Amino acid sequence: MASQLVIRSAARGLTDSVIPFSTAELMQRHLIELRHALPYDAGQILVFDRSHDRHRQLAAVGYSDAIARVMAEDFTVNWPRPVWEPVVAGDDLPPTIGSERDVPGSFARSSIYRDHLEPAGYRDGLTLELLHRGRYVGLANFSSFETDFYTTELRRRSLAFASLLGHAISATAQDLEAVPRTARAALLDRDGTARPIAGRAQSALTTDADLLHAVEPMFDSVQADVAFLWNVGPQWFRVVVRRQHDESLPGHHSLVVIEEPVERPYGLTPTEIRVLTRLVLGASNDEISRAMSIGVRTVHSHISAILAKLGCVRRSQAVASAIRNGIFRPEPTPDAALAGLVE
Repeated sequence: MASQLVIRSAARGLTDSVIPFSTAELMQRHLIELRHALPYDAGQILVFDRSHDRHRQLAAVGYSDAIARVMAEDFTVNWPRPVWEPVVAGDDLPPTIGSERDVPGSFARSSIYRDHLEPAGYRDGLTLELLHRGRYVGLANFSSFETDFYTTELRRRSLAFASLLGHAISATAQDLEAVPRTARAALLDRDGTARPIAGRAQSALTTDADLLHAVEPMFDSVQADVAFLWNVGPQWFRVVVRRQHDESLPGHHSLVVIEEPVERPYGLTPTEIRVLTRLVLGASNDEISRAMSIGVRTVHSHISAILAKLGCVRRSQAVASAIRNGIFRPEPTPDAALAGLVE
């Protein structure tokens, strides 16, 4: 039956995750119907696959396949880049090409726009960051053939649709966090017992006493999951920990621990990751200096390097990127413990 048909996500070779045909079809209909209230010549809805730190296209109208791929893959690299340069200081409405200052860092001067969107005739564009209960779940991109098409009124109106779209794709975002084929995984009980997951190699990190201690707060956290970096010597891993409720045992929770070996992201050094972890937890330069026993000027140098590598101009952007993409490494000390993020 049609309702039982599925299509593979763009991660076909990387994950078991599937998007129900009915979901993709429904989002395509939503996107078409949205055109009446939020006009566009081309539109696209992307869902964030947190397990692989990538975006997947759920629906698209108007874009060629090549441009849709660029918007899904190149435009979203290191999101929240590009760093928008609003004409009006403090403008926190959804960004558009028309609302940016014409400066070297503006999106209208980017290779994505110059090489792909502009030759196709697009002159303005609107991007909506989609959230559900404060959790980032994806993006919606819209383009117009008309210059300065997305007025302040349309940008304000788009906020309501950002909320609705975020709600609509939230379940799909969670589905895409299914355990990838390439990952090791285990179910972890509160007493430290690790049980295998069928069809997946057993997690090696669940024998690491430091990691077991680090993830303890997740058993009682209101947060359903968290992603972070972990290392054992020179080997680094991306770890996703998801809380799972066992309905057959009232009050019993297990943790699904998913791990995959990775290179250190963005070329960050181990020390820069330690500094970034403390930035995520709100530490000042002086506090980081004391916690890591390094000079304040050294901390400042590390933060400058972190911003450059993440493509950010403000530490708040770096923090947002680190939280969204799990670019931090918990430590046993209070200033860098996972508890500070999930409680």
